[in-house]
Amino acid sequence: MERFDVYDCMGNPTGKIMVRGEPMPKGCYRMVAGVLCIHRDGTVLLMKRHPDKLTHPNLYEASASGSVLAGEDAEQAARRELWEETGILCGELTQIYQAQDEKRLFRYYVTFVNCDKDAVRLQPEETVAYCWATRAQLAQMLAQKPSPVILHAGVCSYLGLAEG
Repeated sequence: MERFDVYDCMGNPTGKIMVRGEPMPKGCYRMVAGVLCIHRDGTVLLMKRHPDKLTHPNLYEASASGSVLAGEDAEQAARRELWEETGILCGELTQIYQAQDEKRLFRYYVTFVNCDKDAVRLQPEETVAYCWATRAQLAQMLAQKPSPVILHAGVCSYLGLAEG
């Protein structure tokens, strides 16, 4: 059972905890953290989402992301998600953007890695494939209709790419 801290619209913890599946009260938010993983050669790690995912099944995503669990901060969650979804330990994280919708606060980071590109480990039920893409390859993927990749607006902006 996943438990989440509840935040106000400014990202401050309210002291309340929710369980996944419970309806979020109006004016309350859960936090989602993600990390963009860029290899030292400049390629971006893309993870293909499992076909059973409720949102964006079978699409490549340029981040490992998930909910911030109770007691974690966004940076800790980003590190945990990258490890769980890829098997990659990240070093320094730099926040690249934040956003919100009606129920969630988003905090996204970038990390630069110098790992063996073939050492990526898939997380069952989350991811089914991966690839390392150049920015030019990402731009080509975004231009396809329908696009095989989903990139958050802040990731596109950080990478200097037009949204698909």
